[in-house]
Amino acid sequence: MLTSLATSCSRARWSGWVVAAALAGPTRPATAAEPAPISEAAQSAYDRGLAERDAGQFPAAAREFAAAYSQIPVSQRELRAAVLFDLVDAHRGAYTAGGERRGNEHPAAHLCAADRALADFIETEQERKRGRKSPDMVKATGLREEVRKDFLTAKAREADLDCAALELPRVVEKEEPPPPPPEAPSKARAPNKLLIAGGVTAGVGLALVGLMIGGMVRGQRTEADGVALVQAMPELPTDDRQLAELERRGRGDNAMAVVGGVFGSLALGAGIALLVVGVRAKQASGRSSAPEPAAVAVWPLASPTGGGAALRWRF
Repeated sequence: MLTSLATSCSRARWSGWVVAAALAGPTRPATAAEPAPISEAAQSAYDRGLAERDAGQFPAAAREFAAAYSQIPVSQRELRAAVLFDLVDAHRGAYTAGGERRGNEHPAAHLCAADRALADFIETEQERKRGRKSPDMVKATGLREEVRKDFLTAKAREADLDCAALELPRVVEKEEPPPPPPEAPSKARAPNKLLIAGGVTAGVGLALVGLMIGGMVRGQRTEADGVALVQAMPELPTDDRQLAELERRGRGDNAMAVVGGVFGSLALGAGIALLVVGVRAKQASGRSSAPEPAAVAVWPLASPTGGGAALRWRF
C-alpha cells in the first residue's frame, strides 16, 4: 500500500513536468527518478498499525505507525506525511480512550507524542520550502493546534501534567489463549470405576439377600423346634423358659429376613444399574470389555445356618 502510494505521487509530478516542458519548447530529455522502495519492515509495521486501529487498539496502532514512520526516507515527503497523519490520529484515539495513571504513565502522553511528531515535520517542511507552505504543512499546522488545545484542556483538569515528565502507557501485549487441558485420566477410567462400584454394590445386595434367606431358614428351624417341644411336652406352660427362648430366636430370625430382603433388594438393584451404565460407557469409549476378565465377581452363599456372599475384586 505504501509503495503504490509513493509511486503514484511520483508519476503525477513527472506528468506535470512533461506538460510544462512541452509548452515551454524543446528541452534536454530528463529522466524521472522513481522513489526508493519501502522496506518490508516499514510495510509490515504500517499494516499492523492499520489492523490494530481497525480493532480499536489505538495505543498499539500508534506504536506500529511510529515504527513505520521512522523507517520511511525523508525524500518521500508525501508518503511520510500520510503516515504521520495516521500516527497522529492513533495517538488522539488512544488519548480519547483514556486509561489509568500509573506513575508517570498517562494517556495525555499520547498528545505530547503527537505534538512532537507534528513539530518535527513542520520544522522540516519550513526548511525545505523556505517560507512557502505545502498542503501537508498546512494540515500538520492545523492538527498541531488541535492537539495542543486538547492538552491544555487535560491540563486544566490536572495541573501537574508536563510533557517533559509524562510517559506513554505501556501497551499490554495480547495473550494467546492457553491450550485446552489434557483429558483427565479419571475420565478414561470412568467406565471401570462404574463397573467396580456396581459390582461392589451388587455384591452387598447379594449378601443381604443371603442374609434374608438365612433368616428365613433359621426362622423355619426355630418354628420347627418349638412345635417339636410342644408335642413332646404338652403340659408345658406358655411362659416356660425354653418356649420364651425359641420365641426370641424367632423374632430375631424374622427381623434378619426382613432387613436382608429390603436393603438387599435396593443394593442389588443399584448395583445392577451401575453395572449396566459402566458396560455401556465402556462400549461407547471403543474399548471392548469381553477379552478382559471381570474386575469384580460376586456369588451368593446360603446354608441351613445362615447366608452371605463371596466377593472377588481384581485390581
